[in-house]
Amino acid sequence: MKNVFDGLPDAWCVGSYPGWMMVLDRRGNPLLFNPFCKAKVELPTFPRELKPSVGETYFVEQLRKSCRVVVIYGIQSSLAFCTLEDNTWTDLGDEGYCDIICYENQLSALAANGSIAVWDFRSPFPTKIITPSAPVSDADHYMDFPRNKFFTQSYLVESLGGLWLVDRIVGYFVNSEGIAVDEFDLLIPEDTQPLVCPYRTKLFNVYELDHKQETWKKVESLGDPVIFVGGNYSKSMSIHDIEGCESNTIYFSDENWNQVDEDYMYGGHDFGTFKLTDGSFETPDYCSKFDPPPFWILPARR
Repeated sequence: MKNVFDGLPDAWCVGSYPGWMMVLDRRGNPLLFNPFCKAKVELPTFPRELKPSVGETYFVEQLRKSCRVVVIYGIQSSLAFCTLEDNTWTDLGDEGYCDIICYENQLSALAANGSIAVWDFRSPFPTKIITPSAPVSDADHYMDFPRNKFFTQSYLVESLGGLWLVDRIVGYFVNSEGIAVDEFDLLIPEDTQPLVCPYRTKLFNVYELDHKQETWKKVESLGDPVIFVGGNYSKSMSIHDIEGCESNTIYFSDENWNQVDEDYMYGGHDFGTFKLTDGSFETPDYCSKFDPPPFWILPARR
């Protein structure tokens, strides 16, 4: 697919959903854009207090006048929504979310602490109906990946009719040997410039939601599906529906969009594949850095 943003100069994709992309134009105004048929749908302008950060996640239902568009916005990572009939955004009154997904015709929102809030949009104003607790990590996890050297990026993915949580463990500073180091280790007394040890993904953990118990169970094998995660919509697909992919594998792109331009060696490089069978990583040999960051484009659901 070439010239995706033809007719949208200086546009910036900040999220996607099957068949549609959330785009900010050169003035920062949001619109929905279908790259397959070039259709455009204007959305209400963001008020000053509801300006999203570039790279945040957006959620779009099937495109009807009554559909909802939900956005994670602001420093507090709050939720707001609009319909295509609205001329304004409505704050949902909650904060601290890192991912959202349409699952079983409801909005599932992943909180920063790993819990899930489920919102029912069938009423005029959405209501929160359930909040499963976060997965319980074992003690070895914290010993192997201490919080002073690692951070976690989490994603919600629908797979095989279930809701999965994908945790991505990333080292803040990883040296050429693949070892996460402290920031002060980058400063060498005899050098005027610090070492550049970029962030790097070191592990993935996958959990499936047990609806009856409202708890998460660890997934040891994906089976047939593959998972795509990154800075926009996360997706699980069968290897029979997409060529060139390996089963039981997570395909990931660099989602630290605000750090791509900090240093050429530091940002835009954290992409590749992770195999759950043996915990191994692979990176493509045709490119070492993506700038601007890539995003997934999927056809609309039928």
